[in-house]
Amino acid sequence: MNWPILSIPVQQPLAVQYMERDPSIVETFYEYHPDLDWDKRAEWVERSEQLRADRTRLTEVLALYNERFNSSQAVRNSIEKLKDERALVVVGGQQGGLFTGPLLVLYKAISIIRMAQEAELKLSRPVVPVFWIAGEDHDFDEVDHTYVVTAEPSVQRIRIEKPDEQRAPVSHVRLDSTAWEAVLAELEHVLPKTEFTPGMLEHLRESISSCATLSDSFAATIGRLFGKYGLVLVDSADEGLRSIEAPMFETIIQQNDRLEEAYDTSERLLASYGYTPQAVRSAHSANVFVIRDGERHLLQKENGQFVNHRQGISLTQEHLLDIARHSPQSLSNNVLTRPLMQDYLFPVLATVLGPGEIAYWAQIKQAFRELGMRMPIIWPRMGFTCIEGTLNKLLDKYELTVEDVVYRYEEKRSAWLQSQDALHLDERFETLRSEVDSRYTELLQELVASLPALGKLGATNHNKVLEQIDFLHHRAKDAMAKQHESGLRQWERLHVSLHPLEKPQERVLNMLGYACRYGEDWFTMLMEAPVVWRGEHRIALLS
Repeated sequence: MNWPILSIPVQQPLAVQYMERDPSIVETFYEYHPDLDWDKRAEWVERSEQLRADRTRLTEVLALYNERFNSSQAVRNSIEKLKDERALVVVGGQQGGLFTGPLLVLYKAISIIRMAQEAELKLSRPVVPVFWIAGEDHDFDEVDHTYVVTAEPSVQRIRIEKPDEQRAPVSHVRLDSTAWEAVLAELEHVLPKTEFTPGMLEHLRESISSCATLSDSFAATIGRLFGKYGLVLVDSADEGLRSIEAPMFETIIQQNDRLEEAYDTSERLLASYGYTPQAVRSAHSANVFVIRDGERHLLQKENGQFVNHRQGISLTQEHLLDIARHSPQSLSNNVLTRPLMQDYLFPVLATVLGPGEIAYWAQIKQAFRELGMRMPIIWPRMGFTCIEGTLNKLLDKYELTVEDVVYRYEEKRSAWLQSQDALHLDERFETLRSEVDSRYTELLQELVASLPALGKLGATNHNKVLEQIDFLHHRAKDAMAKQHESGLRQWERLHVSLHPLEKPQERVLNMLGYACRYGEDWFTMLMEAPVVWRGEHRIALLS
């Protein structure tokens, strides 16, 4: 099968240069070359085993968590494989969005699995795929919704109600059955009715019935889809995992000033290259959250204390260390310390990242080194734009490319509608308007010369006549558009399916529309796509 490349502009210049393997960028802001240093990284991981969490404890925690949501034999085998001291990990993650969120989440899971398979073959040693669910994040409004294409066609936002406004980690926000039933009813109303729809909705109901939170529901769905490929899941808010993280929290707290200087150094270096740091960091941030009364609060450093003035929190370093040792469940990482924690927990060969993540990881290389660690290899996530058979036929019918729909939609649509105009409305109305305007101007000049009192009335009348011509022009075009309503709906279906909300398809649409049309395993063909290592975005023709 062919996999045509679709040029999707990346908004992060730093990520673009990394994906293009610019030597100055790769060497300055990252630790390893993504193509050349696989063995070098594997050797480092092997030599630095003492820096990481105990594998036995880690695998016990992973086994307990995955047995709840992801209990396939292939996953058990992966966890067993991780006990081998030579075993490495390819990891990547995302927040657990409603019904898995946008398509890019699936593509990240696919990338992790496929890249782990390739690495295992190349390195001749066990490599385990791991998906990190960022359940400790408290930005519920980033994960409480998803988008599907309706029959009209349009893009509809589906959202689940949050029970309160607390800043609790997403994995701690319990959703009641009323909220779930409401969002399922809305989803059922807008999804296409096919042979696969009832079974898919039943799967969702089953997972929801045993899941109290969005993160749990996400894990259950991802597990059902990808467990057979051995994808191990981990929730960063899992209490069992937190107990293993205690020593690393201690290190982050003890070395906090040195870490702050490391982040400062990286950001100054980025600025010298003309880049703005992707992750915004406030001055004197401790880059650690404390959880109080169920809410997550970022700590700052001030006069030797760790504080959050808004919440009235003030802790000495020793007090914070005591929390790390005895109740690490009360602590949480931020975007700049999470990579350090991830590398402490797992023997990471490589991490799979999107463009924005690649950009902010450039701020972390010095922090890794400050703790005697090394940033893992970064592999850009693979991307796809899916084209259903009916859409492909429409592209052929209107002689369009995917690029036409993504980048030149209005221009192409207008040109097509113009080509349907046998009356040549634009040309004829433009001629009429020009002639009337010219003759009116000429007449008014003569009238005003002889009858100056008519000047204001004449100008008003002139404008009204032109307005009436424009009005008839627009009404005629509307009538013509109505005559071609079926064709315009087809154009709109192309647009909302391939470039919804004027954004790449993978960043907006949910996978459920495809699951309804092709079955829950619709993405199997993507699992068979050749692995690409530079973040190339490809077109996938669904049949």
